[in-house]
Amino acid sequence: MINNLYNIGLKSLQNAQVSIDNASNNIANADTPGYQQTEAVYETGDSITIQGLTIGTGADVVAIQSAFDEFVEAQYLDASADLACQNAAYQYLYQLDSLLNQTDGGLSTSLDDFFLAWNDLSTDPDSLSAREALLGETQTLIYGLNSTAEQLEGVEESINTEIQSEISEANQLIEDIALSNAAIAANPNDLQAIAERDQMIRNLDAIIGVNALYKSNGEVTIMTEEGYTMVDGTETHSLVYGDPNATTSLIRDSDYDGTIDFSGSSSEELLLEFVSTGPDGTAEFKVSTDGGKTWLEDENGDTMLYTAGDENSPVEIEGVEIWFEGGTADHATGDRYAITPKSGLYWETSDGSLQNITPMTDAAGQEVSGRTSGGSLAGLYTARDDTVVPTLDALDDIANALIWEVNAEHAQGAGLEHHTGLTGSYSMEDSSALLSNSGLAYADNIQAGELELVTYNADGTVSTSAVISVDPATDSMDDIINSINTLYAGELTASVNGDGQLQIAAASDVSFEIAGDSSNLLAATGMNTFFTGSDASTIAIDSYIATDTAHINSGVVGDDGLVSSGNNDVANAIMTLSSENVSVGSITTTLSGALSTLVSDVGSATYSTELKLTYAQTSAQYLYDQQASVSEVNVDEELLDLTKYQQQYQAAAEIISVTRTMMDTILDMV
Repeated sequence: MINNLYNIGLKSLQNAQVSIDNASNNIANADTPGYQQTEAVYETGDSITIQGLTIGTGADVVAIQSAFDEFVEAQYLDASADLACQNAAYQYLYQLDSLLNQTDGGLSTSLDDFFLAWNDLSTDPDSLSAREALLGETQTLIYGLNSTAEQLEGVEESINTEIQSEISEANQLIEDIALSNAAIAANPNDLQAIAERDQMIRNLDAIIGVNALYKSNGEVTIMTEEGYTMVDGTETHSLVYGDPNATTSLIRDSDYDGTIDFSGSSSEELLLEFVSTGPDGTAEFKVSTDGGKTWLEDENGDTMLYTAGDENSPVEIEGVEIWFEGGTADHATGDRYAITPKSGLYWETSDGSLQNITPMTDAAGQEVSGRTSGGSLAGLYTARDDTVVPTLDALDDIANALIWEVNAEHAQGAGLEHHTGLTGSYSMEDSSALLSNSGLAYADNIQAGELELVTYNADGTVSTSAVISVDPATDSMDDIINSINTLYAGELTASVNGDGQLQIAAASDVSFEIAGDSSNLLAATGMNTFFTGSDASTIAIDSYIATDTAHINSGVVGDDGLVSSGNNDVANAIMTLSSENVSVGSITTTLSGALSTLVSDVGSATYSTELKLTYAQTSAQYLYDQQASVSEVNVDEELLDLTKYQQQYQAAAEIISVTRTMMDTILDMV
């Protein structure tokens, strides 16, 4: 009996020491990130029977365990991944919104001032000061477009750099978690290793969004929210930053033996599915930009069908040219091709192949299943592909439309001085090919029509006026050059220079004007035009007029072949473009309306993301606090426990002291 009493006191003393050590360690780690509060687990010892009485034998500390709620942690990981996603997206969308939403001195103001300058020139077409003012307003507009495009490209580049950094960090965490699994499986009581691993899981969750499945042996399996395993025991699956690519998925009975190729880039992924059989350039296919959830439709709501031949007869979809090569057999109905014309996120399978898990949204803005949707990577990809790149594309569409519409009017006009030579600013790939296949930036805008040139003698009198028929379906640039050289023999010489640009040079004492061009040929070649370039990054003033404002065309050649002083037909036509509906990308609207839509779309995306971010912050903080109330160290509570265990220690010592006294009494009786 006395021995049992002594053992109870001794074990109680030892238990108190362990509990005091544990409380002290908790206090020491109160500010350690990721540290989980631990507690001593007591278990009642077996009872013994003495003289018919059942007597307890005290208690033992059987474990030191972390205070951690796996259910709450799963909820927190989900909320934390959403928070990281919205926060990553918002940081870049806020930059875009600040860049574009400028009330004074922004692109909208510059565009308005540009057209007002044309209005001023139309009031006084011969004014050199009005021409200089127009040149100044144009330079301001061009600077705004160039710099905005450059900043948007910079944002895209920053996002891509951050994506690559996040992927590298995620892969390192994946490897470290696997190593921790091995260490914990060997020593399940290594609470420090468990706490460090749980923090690594949180860090990985913030990057890609994960679910954690805890095993009985202490290991944990980590999967993305979509079910892609990244860590299973010590086995790992890495993330990969992939380049643009195309993949083929033929039906079982397909004999097609060619390959698909593409050029250009887009924020969209293109899924092609053949709906008829036939060889390249004949069989038709439909296209989806949301993984097959929906298919592109025309204005009537009918599914659009496309055909693509070889490299000389590609089809352009969403800014990407697509063609097939080497096919000797027919395409089969159901054959599919996936084109990813951008860098993407991939999951490495066990056999080393790559699964595309790049975040994707459908036309309604909903996440497409099977693609990453949580963590900062999802936010970065979504910001890039749903807002940044589309915004840059929209800006390019506006600049492209501005260049074309102004040039189409300007190319048919006349300035204050006749020409002695003109050189186009756009290059063609093959002057012998049909105009529609010449490779000119605006080749698609050439139409069947007439080109009229007028030549003048040294005294300014009309020498020759002739009309050249142009048909892009039957004529090549060589045909047009031959016509000019034949009709204006001895006066004008047309040719293509080494850069593929059309040139027209006048003989000595001869000058010329463009009297009309209903074919748009000159605008397509960049001859007698106001702008050069084809998008927001390349738009510039044609050097021909930048160095001599007399060549800014404000009027037109009259029926008599002469340019009347004060004629303002071209200046008026360009000025009215400010309120006319034109083709901007795939829609018809005004240039200012397209710019307003661009700005409002970015503002709407930013506001929506900000609301989601606010909600995610509230949700994540609530769940963090719930877990923290269980797992984080509360110093005040630990101090109370320390006092309690100190008293336990003193009581245990007193038990031992009493036991010794009893033992001494018994010995004295012997």
